Amino acid sequence: MEIREGISSVAFTVIVCLCALWNFSVRAQALTYSHAQGLPSTISPSGKLGIQSYSLTVFKNALSKNGIDLTPATSTIPNSADVLINLIRDEKNEDSYYWITPLFAFECGDKINCTPNAGSQTTTIAVSYIALSKSEGVANIAERLSELTAQYKGSDDFIVLADAMRDELKPLFPKTVLTFGTLSLAGELHANTDNLWIIADNVPLFSEVGERGKLTGIAADLVRDILDEVTLKQDILSAPWERIAKEAMTKSNVLVFSVIRTNERDSVFHWITPISRNLHGLYGIDKPYFNSIVDVPKSYRVGTLLEDYRYKVAVEQGFKVQAYDSWQTLVSALINNEIDTIFGSQGAIDFGCNPNQFKCETITLISKYNISTAYLALSKKDTCVLVLEKLKLAAADVKMSDKFNEQLISWSDMVSQEYGIAHHTEHGVVHLWNPN
Repeated sequence: MEIREGISSVAFTVIVCLCALWNFSVRAQALTYSHAQGLPSTISPSGKLGIQSYSLTVFKNALSKNGIDLTPATSTIPNSADVLINLIRDEKNEDSYYWITPLFAFECGDKINCTPNAGSQTTTIAVSYIALSKSEGVANIAERLSELTAQYKGSDDFIVLADAMRDELKPLFPKTVLTFGTLSLAGELHANTDNLWIIADNVPLFSEVGERGKLTGIAADLVRDILDEVTLKQDILSAPWERIAKEAMTKSNVLVFSVIRTNERDSVFHWITPISRNLHGLYGIDKPYFNSIVDVPKSYRVGTLLEDYRYKVAVEQGFKVQAYDSWQTLVSALINNEIDTIFGSQGAIDFGCNPNQFKCETITLISKYNISTAYLALSKKDTCVLVLEKLKLAAADVKMSDKFNEQLISWSDMVSQEYGIAHHTEHGVVHLWNPN
């Protein structure tokens, strides 16, 4: 049920940091915002006010039903707010922010920096975004903000609002058009997806090679639906992770799943949409619960997979560590008292334990470590950022569709009945643990 994590691992789980198991709804989250400076001087003061009003309305409408409190920043320090609205994305600030959603596109030059890889149109452009300042523990917030704005951009209410703003801009900027949820004052935007290469690792139940070589599983279903949404007919290929990682780091337009999100991978991938999450920790039989892994007695013998990142973590924590070649052998070792705990996840325990041979429910979590999340991701090297937005909007539409949710329900029933794997779903994402 898991693939080893590390600099080059894939799984159907991706790091999003435990952060209090926040239920991924960002409830009661308070964010400050300010309007970034730097809109083109060709826009009049009243036009800039109109753009600011429109942009803030888009953001507030996207968050309106999700309990997120937006308040104006009071600091006089430039760019000190959590969220900057209409920040131009350029080479200098690319790595300093989470880019939530694009708002406007302008012709660049004349003191307006161009946005790298911003489409295949002949005119170079600057793209302004809602951007969240990067800091420890906010990647999960950025993910949810990005999803909510993508969902809102697929609504009729957004189209009405955007059309009104377009009509307001057209007298001075007659080429203004709405493309990929972005109002472009520079005319039609182009994001060529014809040369996308779609590739996945073999992950049981999520993406595995079935009859006649076709990839099956809920992750494969999701990606196939997204490709249909953007009218792409490319096949989904399967390859070992080592090859996937190499291609993603060296080529553009490589669409891959499922990739564990880590800080070091932010330079390699654009993150499109989460597929699944997993709760990692120490699991044992008849052991007390500890609030933190650092509180677990160092005399405990800990079992991990061979070459798994958790082996190193357990060693660094001072445990006696033994590595095994499969989850089945790990569970057997626990049952036979060769080890005291397994460093893994509930999904791994369910996968490795045979309920016909042992009461698997007696293996319980004794200490949490983190939550990981697996994504559909896009290689970042020379890949157009508008391709990313095109796929994000498609992913949001698919996850809200009756078709995908029926697929998800059917898959969930099968996993429960045939495999007995603990899980639940939220916002179209599989969480591999019981909700309580």
